[in-house]
Amino acid sequence: MKLFDLAHPFFKPVWVRVVVVIVCFVWGLVEIAGGNTFWAIFFIGLSVICGQRFATIDYAAIADPAKEPRQND
Repeated sequence: MKLFDLAHPFFKPVWVRVVVVIVCFVWGLVEIAGGNTFWAIFFIGLSVICGQRFATIDYAAIADPAKEPRQND
């Protein structure tokens, strides 16, 4: 289990991925406005990394656990 798994089925809808990138970028701009350079670089960098990873991950190949059949134990 990864701490920050961008290949998780939660990120399968495109709108979720777009919102994550926009929120991180906007929060970076808020930090710039507040004069917090470190956190601004952190969140803008995070939005760039997420955007790049979201563009390269094949979400069609990721299984959705909600749609998988349940096994009786």
